Amino acid sequence: MNDIPHTRFAVIGAGLAGATFAYYANRHQQPCLVIDKSRGTGGRAGSKRLAHGSADLGASLISFSDEDLTDIREILLEQQVIERWQSAYVGVPRMSSITRYLTKDIELVTETKVHHIERRQGNWLLRNEKYQPICTAENLVIGAPAVQAAMLLATIPNSGALLQFANQAGSQTQPQWSMWVTTEKLDTAGLMPCDHPVLETLIKDSDKPDRNSEEVDTWVIQASPEWSKTHLDTPKSEVLSHLIQAFEGVTDTKVLDAGEPHRWLLGRQAMALSPKPFLWDDTLKICLIGDWLCQGDAEGAMLSAKYAFATIRNTYQFNEV
Repeated sequence: MNDIPHTRFAVIGAGLAGATFAYYANRHQQPCLVIDKSRGTGGRAGSKRLAHGSADLGASLISFSDEDLTDIREILLEQQVIERWQSAYVGVPRMSSITRYLTKDIELVTETKVHHIERRQGNWLLRNEKYQPICTAENLVIGAPAVQAAMLLATIPNSGALLQFANQAGSQTQPQWSMWVTTEKLDTAGLMPCDHPVLETLIKDSDKPDRNSEEVDTWVIQASPEWSKTHLDTPKSEVLSHLIQAFEGVTDTKVLDAGEPHRWLLGRQAMALSPKPFLWDDTLKICLIGDWLCQGDAEGAMLSAKYAFATIRNTYQFNEV
């Protein structure tokens, strides 16, 4: 067991919540290891690379309106990781640039799914799907959507209170279909909320800063959560047809090209139910963070992580290493 990496904080999930927690831990010289099942960082703030650029199929912007995020917002602006757009902020040249920057100095384990968690000699031992050890950690931070957090907690003895809350929050999670299309250049707004039975929002992704927009406009279509739930198991070819038809009807513009629809099973979080922006079990040394605990949006995910780290650090007064 001596050759297994050991860390003070093992963070499951490299989305906005996990990346932000790791960023603050690193700023205060606290050993941290981030684990994610995907090939890179971003989670629902990830981006799809295209032949002509990219498209943000998940979180399309972050408000950064809360004063408690001023510090990280200003650093991201100074480092040219984000830019102002539509009264909010976006990552440049894509939304995943934010989590990539926040984790750039962090030990990152990708394409690894945490499948089993156990207590071993006062530390947490994390194992993958093949039951191989990933790392040991003094503290466990779960930065996954509520449903996934509940699945992890179900493997941990005595985590009933946290598990019950994650299950309750998971019942409030909504799916969302999303896809990209291209059109000829249009003189329209970059962000179009829709009062429509199929569509929720149309985002002209190529209108964002540092996007490739020389020849065509690239749009991201976000279906409404209600329609997405009704069509949860509809074949992608039919979803594509429905979304293109709705888009062309709203914009009165022909779609030139389109990508395969992406189904975010845990795409949208209804209003957070938690009385606190994070949950911390001092006995188990387990922390839950994410948008489902705070505001239900991208900014909430980052706030949840910042508040969680500040509380844990103030409680334990860790020595900086």
